[in-house]
Amino acid sequence: MSMSMPNTCAPTQSSVAARTAVTCQSQLIPRLLLPVNHAHLRTYCKDSLARVCSEYSISPDMPVVCQLRASIPDMSFTNSLALFFLLLNIDTGLKQGLMHSEARVHQGKCANFFMNLRRHVIPEFLSIEACDAVKFTAQCEDAWRVA
Repeated sequence: MSMSMPNTCAPTQSSVAARTAVTCQSQLIPRLLLPVNHAHLRTYCKDSLARVCSEYSISPDMPVVCQLRASIPDMSFTNSLALFFLLLNIDTGLKQGLMHSEARVHQGKCANFFMNLRRHVIPEFLSIEACDAVKFTAQCEDAWRVA
């Protein structure tokens, strides 16, 4: 016997975003810096890209978004990490999920990292043409350590 799911139980964009934001693990950033977690990093990038589109009313069918989404599975670890940090800068759902999953002791570190990312690391990356993903991820890693 086949039954269809009632409309009230069907997942919506907002419920998907909320569920994903809540599933962040404590100490997520240090974990994602390890290459063994590349598959998880790709998942976070895909989910974050969807949230950013939803949050800023960007059509998920835009060519740039489609190209970016299609390239995530084939990205190198370093490029995936760079994309994650760029998305982290604008994805409030991901930031909130990270803050809620961290112990109170580490929440200040996260807040400092978010500010350093926004004020220093990303503007420098976007303003210097010679800065590549390797240098950018190294700067993000350094910003996390000193936060």
